[in-house]
Amino acid sequence: MKVLVVGSGSIRDKQFLVERYKWAELVIAVDGGASHLLSANLLPHIAIGDFDSIKPADLDGLDRKRVEIITFPEKKDSTDMELALDLAVKRGATEVLIIGATGTRLDHSIGNVLYLYNFLDKGITAWIEDEHNKIFMVKDTITLKKQENWKVSLLSLTPTVEGLTTKGLYYPLKDAVFKFGSCLGVSNEFCEDTASVTFKKGLLLVLMTKE
Repeated sequence: MKVLVVGSGSIRDKQFLVERYKWAELVIAVDGGASHLLSANLLPHIAIGDFDSIKPADLDGLDRKRVEIITFPEKKDSTDMELALDLAVKRGATEVLIIGATGTRLDHSIGNVLYLYNFLDKGITAWIEDEHNKIFMVKDTITLKKQENWKVSLLSLTPTVEGLTTKGLYYPLKDAVFKFGSCLGVSNEFCEDTASVTFKKGLLLVLMTKE
């Protein structure tokens, strides 16, 4: 099942939101993420969180429209986003797209990116998007479709990523070793309609970005 999780982070383009909404079979709003949806005349199937960042009128509107609301206390061990992503797994997600997961709070943004490991560990396809970025965590291989003016960056999340080979990128790699903390893989470019990244050992963060 395709699940869209909408956080309360930065979402400026309503069309971006609408297109991802149409993709999903289940939509989970994380606290103020529900306000993003309502502002685009969209309704989540589920709203979850402590609701400290949603407009009270929006929360009342969700209740009136019989959206499933799952409330947690403000003081808790998990972030609202983490609770929503756990719920996506429990509801049977096979693909999870997370938006509104990045913004001014870098602690939340980085935490959301690192949470992708939990999906990777369960064999569930998951990624984070905003209007300028697509973020994937990869343990062996990924294929990317070319988009005009988008760049590709590769960052090691483990001490080394070994046996790294790319195809379809302007700066090719063959059996390379990337070290954690190196920016060698930043800002590559597509030279074919698709690009592939494969490696034998380690964990890689793969980002597609545009200005």
